[in-house]
Amino acid sequence: MSNPPKTTISTDDAMAMMAQCFNVATSTLHPALEREAIPDWDSMGALMLIAELDERFGIELTADVSREMKRIGDVLDFLRAHGALRDTA
Repeated sequence: MSNPPKTTISTDDAMAMMAQCFNVATSTLHPALEREAIPDWDSMGALMLIAELDERFGIELTADVSREMKRIGDVLDFLRAHGALRDTA
């Protein structure tokens, strides 16, 4: 079992992190937003997210798990499940 991440972030900060990975405005993101609605959530965007989670939190997001993520809320759920997401802004 992996160790908990060294740092945690708020939902707002998680949205900003994803916005940077997917090259979109933070204001356009919400938990129900589908992957298909984000043009840069392609293979390169997924790699950016994988690298960001590893670098920032030491969390390994595998390519298989990444492909299963269909909406922004799935990323938030992943962060929460790994102890990286605080439920406060």
